[in-house]
Amino acid sequence: MSDERLSTGIGGLDRALDGGVPPGSLVVVTAGADSPGERIPYAFADAHPARYYSTLRPGGAVDEAMAASSAGVDEFEFRDEEDSPTRVQDVRRGDLLAGPSDRFASLSAGETVVVDPVNTLERADRDDYRAFLDGLIAGLRTAGGIGVLNAHTVPDTPAGRDLTLGLADVVLDLRMLVEDRVSWKLVVKKCRRGSIPPKPLALAFDEGVRVDETRELR
Repeated sequence: MSDERLSTGIGGLDRALDGGVPPGSLVVVTAGADSPGERIPYAFADAHPARYYSTLRPGGAVDEAMAASSAGVDEFEFRDEEDSPTRVQDVRRGDLLAGPSDRFASLSAGETVVVDPVNTLERADRDDYRAFLDGLIAGLRTAGGIGVLNAHTVPDTPAGRDLTLGLADVVLDLRMLVEDRVSWKLVVKKCRRGSIPPKPLALAFDEGVRVDETRELR
């Protein structure tokens, strides 16, 4: 097994994952729609050249939010701003599943693909969604990139969520804790090609997202 890792864009998470995630990985972020969890895909997209498919919000709004949060992203080793453009594509009115089957065959080396959120696709025809995931995974493996699916946790769980989680190589679950203060913990629930951190990570959402390594959560 290769020891190569790609950065998540969040330094503390990279350290917890032995340097990041293996090339070709499909990462799923599960978080409430009312949480700041979207900043996690922003960090992935900020770390590498990326295609960002927005299924819910206007592309310009995502651009603005990403720019605002990138200033507060935790430091990591692999970022090269000149070589890390992110193209936000507004697919609210178009069916991402109806595109060409080889949509991801031309990914550039190390390119990241983000779908935010993936819920709309999960509610579509199951065979169509499975074909989309298979095509994405094949493209990522060929290009050595990372796929990030932002899966909103909602009361009416989409029918295709089992495919999303079952085919994922890495699952990151964001949870809110309310005690004497509001805090956020990130649980690595799955890491198919690496070790799983035994403890949750404390995340801080200042301007961007970072791991607060001064705190220990249970």
